Amino acid sequence: MGSPKTRGRLPDRSPRRPHTSPGVWGSGGILIGLVLGVLGALVVPGWFDSPSRVEELEREYAARDVSLTRDLVALAEQARTDVTEMVSATTAPTSEQLVSWKSAVDRAAARFAERPSGGTEVNLARSGFAGAVSLLDRALAAYPVSVPLGESLRKDAVVAWSVAANQLDLAGIKGGLGHVHVFLPTQGLPGEMEEHGHP
Repeated sequence: MGSPKTRGRLPDRSPRRPHTSPGVWGSGGILIGLVLGVLGALVVPGWFDSPSRVEELEREYAARDVSLTRDLVALAEQARTDVTEMVSATTAPTSEQLVSWKSAVDRAAARFAERPSGGTEVNLARSGFAGAVSLLDRALAAYPVSVPLGESLRKDAVVAWSVAANQLDLAGIKGGLGHVHVFLPTQGLPGEMEEHGHP
């Protein structure tokens, strides 16, 4: 009988080794390399952003917001001139007044037609002014049908404008422009805000 090491094995046969295809390891290596490359492109650059670059971006955004806030102040002042007659009225409008107010509100709406993207403060202020003018336009459409409804919408517009004006004031302070007051004549309406956020 053969030795214990060769027992049960045919002569001149080497031990069977597991068969491994080089192609499997090759394709797997390529796949792993691609995954690591993608992860590196997405993640690694963020690890090496220098503090100076972050500060530079913050300065750019701040300068952009100051410019947008200054522009919005000018637009809001012009729009306030457009709509002051309508929001200050104390009696139901005549048909002639409705025509005049419609032209004024359309001019005000056109001033806020463009919506350049900026910081949260200036974006909210711009949207607030645009929303207030939109309410005035709805009031004009409601007056011929229902004077009480038109009056209610007009008052809602005054309140919405006061909130936007306060938001613009905050944007001006943050941008180093100081207090910017673009308020409509105060009417003491529920929810109406005065300068510096006072109800």
